[in-house]
Amino acid sequence: MTASWNETTLPTLLLNYKLENIFNADEFGLFYQCLPNKTYHLSREKCFGGKNSKVRLTGIAAGSATGEKLPMFVIGKSKNPRCFRHIKQLPCTYKNQLKSWMTGDLFTEWVMKLDSFFRAQDRKVALLVDNCSAHPHIEGLSNINLIFFPPNTTSVLQPMDQGVIRSLKAHYRHKIVRLCIKAVDNNEPMPKISILQAMKDLVSSWNAVSKETVINCFKKAGISKTNKSIEEADDDHSFKFLTEELNRLRELDPRAVQEDLSAESYISLDCDVVTTGSLATDAEIIAQILDPNFENDDNEVEDSVDEAIDFEASSRPSDIQLEIAFETIQSALLYSSKYGNEIQSLALKLEDLMKMEKMDNLKQYQITDFFQKL
Repeated sequence: MTASWNETTLPTLLLNYKLENIFNADEFGLFYQCLPNKTYHLSREKCFGGKNSKVRLTGIAAGSATGEKLPMFVIGKSKNPRCFRHIKQLPCTYKNQLKSWMTGDLFTEWVMKLDSFFRAQDRKVALLVDNCSAHPHIEGLSNINLIFFPPNTTSVLQPMDQGVIRSLKAHYRHKIVRLCIKAVDNNEPMPKISILQAMKDLVSSWNAVSKETVINCFKKAGISKTNKSIEEADDDHSFKFLTEELNRLRELDPRAVQEDLSAESYISLDCDVVTTGSLATDAEIIAQILDPNFENDDNEVEDSVDEAIDFEASSRPSDIQLEIAFETIQSALLYSSKYGNEIQSLALKLEDLMKMEKMDNLKQYQITDFFQKL
């Protein structure tokens, strides 16, 4: 069924759409606080793993056959995390649901906003999604044609599942590992990954997924009829350094290193996490209305313990700190040969924008502010 649908039905459905207007979207689960629980170690040493954090987010990865990526959309459990306090601009759209799942209501809201986005661009778009209960048929769409994959075929037909989501998670976990390495090098405590920090790193990681990887994954799924190629571009192998270091150690002593850790196992540790669902009982629906943080099963109770350790975001950097940061960037650019001029232009523009925002936020004094009441 998979082959026949991909070779006959799908081409007919996409006949009137250019490649740049063919999109795929898929949810993914992310244990955003999870660190490796194993490591490379010498054969004479014992290695003991820790417990992986199960605090999770659900995100949507969506892109086109020509490599265009849509903005990240994230679903968490908490309605008002402490780390959002005093934050005026989130890195991406955030919604809450009692199990951090995508539901029909959230999916409909996301697609309707996306439909308005494409309407403003005067684009007619085909959006390919899997056929699950959280992806209902939506009435009233003017610029999006929802096309549903046949059941149990998404692992083969869905481009995001062919390597895009894996690349996204590789970039994200590379950032988390680097944060931990930096803390160890500076003799600091392990970093606390809040929902806000996770969203920032997730957006940055999504931006880092190369256009070539997205295009190649559409080719691998058979949607783009050009020659198929490898799914990931070289730039998206974020843990390539692990393999290189392991090969160097093997050259020194092939028996010295025990392979208790693989980058692939760390990247894909949450690949089977449930990301979609619906409220099954009246009790769950009532609980969602009364208490957004309601949990009703063992895994969710475990997660709630971790997520309860939430904390506020760090305070806004002072004007002096911002000035020092910009001066540091300018000094560093003196040693940049390839992209120095381009970065300097962007840095100056950013500095000007920050100054404009500062002026906009200044309080307008009134005449009465300069007199004391008698």
